[in-house]
Amino acid sequence: MTATSDSFWEIGKYSRTVKRCDNGYKLCDNLRQLIEQRAEIEKGYSKNLLGWTKKWNDFLDKGPEYGTTQAMWRGLLEEANSTAELHTVVAENLMQKVYQGIKSWQKENYHKSMMHYKETKEFDDGFKKAQKPWEKKYTKVMSNRKDYHNACKAEKSTANQVNNMRSDDSVALDTKKKMEERLSKCQQEVAGLKDKYEASLNDINNYNAKYIEDMTEIFQKSQEFEKKRIEFFKSTFYDLHQCLDLSVDPRFPQIYTDLHNVIGKTNSDQDLRWWSNNNGSDMAMNWPQFEEYSPDLQSISKKERKSQLHSNDGITITSIRHKGDFPAPASPHTGDTLNRQSSNKTNDSDNGRKNSIGIILPRNPSVGPLKPQRSPSLHKQSENRTIPEGAPSSSVDKNETRPIPEGQNRSPPTPAKRTLIRNQSGSSIQSGSSIQQKVEYDESLNPFGDDDEDENDKVDDEKNNQRSSYQPTGYEQELEEPSEQAYNGRTYQEQDSNPFGNEDTGSEDSPKESPRLADPVLVRAVFDYEAVEQDEFSFKCGEEFYKLSEEDELGWCKGRKVDGEEKLYPANYVKPVSEL
Repeated sequence: MTATSDSFWEIGKYSRTVKRCDNGYKLCDNLRQLIEQRAEIEKGYSKNLLGWTKKWNDFLDKGPEYGTTQAMWRGLLEEANSTAELHTVVAENLMQKVYQGIKSWQKENYHKSMMHYKETKEFDDGFKKAQKPWEKKYTKVMSNRKDYHNACKAEKSTANQVNNMRSDDSVALDTKKKMEERLSKCQQEVAGLKDKYEASLNDINNYNAKYIEDMTEIFQKSQEFEKKRIEFFKSTFYDLHQCLDLSVDPRFPQIYTDLHNVIGKTNSDQDLRWWSNNNGSDMAMNWPQFEEYSPDLQSISKKERKSQLHSNDGITITSIRHKGDFPAPASPHTGDTLNRQSSNKTNDSDNGRKNSIGIILPRNPSVGPLKPQRSPSLHKQSENRTIPEGAPSSSVDKNETRPIPEGQNRSPPTPAKRTLIRNQSGSSIQSGSSIQQKVEYDESLNPFGDDDEDENDKVDDEKNNQRSSYQPTGYEQELEEPSEQAYNGRTYQEQDSNPFGNEDTGSEDSPKESPRLADPVLVRAVFDYEAVEQDEFSFKCGEEFYKLSEEDELGWCKGRKVDGEEKLYPANYVKPVSEL
């Protein structure tokens, strides 16, 4: 190793070692800043992923993609959600573990004084104390060396002059003698300065060992302090590696395993079959067919009904359901009623306003049951829909079937054969409840009466209508005789779910769609269910899917299966996985 003028042993050159202590504190600040910026990057990446996911989930909710192909899209978005969650955890660990660890170590090992850090001051004072004696000796050596070199220079110059004068006869002898005396004096001075110079060198050389020992002792202390800092930084970077290395997190490979599985479940044949069943050539069709006339439902005399309507305590019949129409219900559909509200609104100021109820009349057994129908859209469901199990007791029979606990014979809950009826003031009552009003029922209100009265009554009714501005409601409206299609299963349902008038789907009492949940809830089916309508899906007991909305007032929820299919299902057929 070649010695340089920049050696640590030179006077004041230890300052770099002292400054290294200050640099260690600054490096801690720099490392904290680095970690903080990386944490912000992780948070920003996570935030961008979540925003990206929300945007494309909204697209899928409203877009044309469907079936298992849509599930593949959502699988990629779910990967982004999971990855965003992991990167959020990374950012939190960087700040809570690594960043705070550096800050604590820095506070413990660097103590701020008035002008400097205490550790820096100690190293600087130690080096000064160790170098001060040697510095004095070194200064003396440098001074003696300078004097000796100047004397040698003067002696050499004088010797040259003497040599020149000896060969020059023009110079006087006295001058030559003086120059020789001067040369002799210079030579003596050089010899004395040389001895002095050599003595100072011997003195400093003898002290070098002590100087080296003292300086090395202080230097080793600074080395140990710096080693402590480096080892801490090494440990800190191991912590950084642990925070950033997602490959060791078991959740990380699982994310991409799940994504791979979702992609693998994409089935073009299944999607095409679903499209064909719901939008294509495999859809059911009610082809025209012969329908026999049935006298079950007769026109009801308006004149006799009006006499009842104008009675202050009268009851307006708004729907009729025949006994024997419906088998024992196995799903919320089987309790749907044929209730119907008149499309004509009664004047609010009319004193003839009446309450309305539904009645059950016997039915000709020769005619098949009228299949109850639920509106295919949650937004257009009629208020006459039977409420599934789990609805408030004010609208459901207390004796309805409940799910049997696990381990016993299980059967699907059977909704009560009840009709939710609304009076004209908007309040709900049960058809089985006792009505605190006088009910006047005339035999003429029986729809199976004679048809001969209708023609005469019709003429009287037209005259009465000309003399009164009263607007009929309920049974006050003319009930048309059923058409040939009145009892043809679905054809009857598609034309009108009730033979007593058009359904008032715009009623302010119609159920509203429940708000969508912020986070889907995983639920498990506790009964088998076969879909009846196109906006429902079927499932088996034990099957799991996601609940997307709260239970509406009719007992239905919106759900999404793993393949991305979103439809309605009865709320009381499932339970949250977290509660099982």
